[in-house]
Amino acid sequence: MTQTQTGDAAGFSGHRHISLDELATIQPGLARLMPEVGTRMWKCYYAAKAQNWVLADFQLEEVKELMELGSFTRPKYAEHLDTFMSDDLTKVAQAIGAKDFSTFDTAFRDAVAAGNAYHDQWQKGFIVWRLPDFPPPDLDLTPRQTG
Repeated sequence: MTQTQTGDAAGFSGHRHISLDELATIQPGLARLMPEVGTRMWKCYYAAKAQNWVLADFQLEEVKELMELGSFTRPKYAEHLDTFMSDDLTKVAQAIGAKDFSTFDTAFRDAVAAGNAYHDQWQKGFIVWRLPDFPPPDLDLTPRQTG
């Protein structure tokens, strides 16, 4: 760690020195995180539909990590993000654990509705996430035997 000309602590990115304040400024907010949440939710759904419960669980855990990051970097949303994870995503996780697609489908769709309701509460009702009608093309969702 070095110091800037003003004496503040700084790190070197390989391209320039970055102060702690500059580093804090570039931390991702929900506008950057939520598209990835949506992609992982999409993959979670179609993995579960393909009975690939390991992949569905992995994707859901990644969603939670992204939301935890959002709670940390944007604390004004923390209460709602935490409630969404503890209430809605817990039901999705339980259905994954039970390997019950019917229950999963209901819990997942309820979670999507709850997420969109939070958008409304934050005056972002113009953001309406929906599950795409097709599985993600970048993954083979077929469950694999593991050794």
